[in-house]
Amino acid sequence: MMRIEYGVICCAAMLALSPMSRAGSPVADAAMNGDKAGLESLLLQNVDVNAPQADGATAIQWAAYEDDLEMAEALIAAGANVRAANREGAMPLELAALNGSAAMIARLLQARAEVNEKGPHGETPLMFASRNGNLAAIGVLLDHKADVNVKESLRGTTALMWAAEQGHALAVQLLIEHGADVRAASNPDSRGGTAYLAPPIQARLRSEPKGRLGQISWPRPMPLRRP
Repeated sequence: MMRIEYGVICCAAMLALSPMSRAGSPVADAAMNGDKAGLESLLLQNVDVNAPQADGATAIQWAAYEDDLEMAEALIAAGANVRAANREGAMPLELAALNGSAAMIARLLQARAEVNEKGPHGETPLMFASRNGNLAAIGVLLDHKADVNVKESLRGTTALMWAAEQGHALAVQLLIEHGADVRAASNPDSRGGTAYLAPPIQARLRSEPKGRLGQISWPRPMPLRRP
């Protein structure tokens, strides 16, 4: 299931899911399993496309997570709510940004996803795309007026800091060209004067077994050295 605990917080235990946790949403289950034929059949029966799994995960979230544009198109056409969040506040646009998928980001925005939507600690899609470093994904968000200087609330970091911490020089340049404040400072930290950012996303996602998308919680944040 999809219980993503966002980016700048510490880890929680990985727990196996019981069969009971998968009850309640045949559409989301089909999307999770990549069963396109089953999904098409369900949509033809007008089964609720927004019915969540036990942890709040919906089919459109799974489509975004798997970067399956064809599935996303079918779900959106059937009325999928692209702003739906699971219990942890994860929304499809953040998942597309985690993947650095410009095409998925563009489609979700076309379907009225909110470009500046925020996670539980103020994380934005632009921050996640900046950490990924995909210029096309960052560009789509910026073209849709993503706030380049907003700070997440836990450490006070910006998208520019997320890109810089990962060494994405071209992403840093692009953000600066769109007004990123190079003088912005993160919040002071009593543990040594460093700001903390989440670790790389792709490796974390690849390490999770199928059906445990909801169990991902980001490990202890990495230090961002101050000059």
